[in-house]
Amino acid sequence: MLSRKSLAIASLCTIVCMQSVSAEEAFKSSEFLSWSDQGRRSYIATSVMMAGVIAGQNKPEQAKCIGQWMSKSEAAGFPSVKDAMQRFPEHHPTGIIVAVLEKACGSIKYTSQ
Repeated sequence: MLSRKSLAIASLCTIVCMQSVSAEEAFKSSEFLSWSDQGRRSYIATSVMMAGVIAGQNKPEQAKCIGQWMSKSEAAGFPSVKDAMQRFPEHHPTGIIVAVLEKACGSIKYTSQ
């Protein structure tokens, strides 16, 4: 179960991530890929860090995997995420990020205790 602190952090990160993104469902990876390299990296890094925080509250081993994936992928510019977004340009960027993380570190579905 998520703690209030984790939910507060998640809410804050969502606000920060979404300040330059339309709240519409129409936001697609094709649009995201037109952003500057720095903008893409920041969005992906923030999303991955948030997934790591949430995993840390539920599956510590998965949080470790996410942290290792982040360390390995960030320096290279998150190529697996960008490749997936190019293959699925109609999908929301956050959905692509979650799918790539799940492929690397397992399901990000948690049940309440």
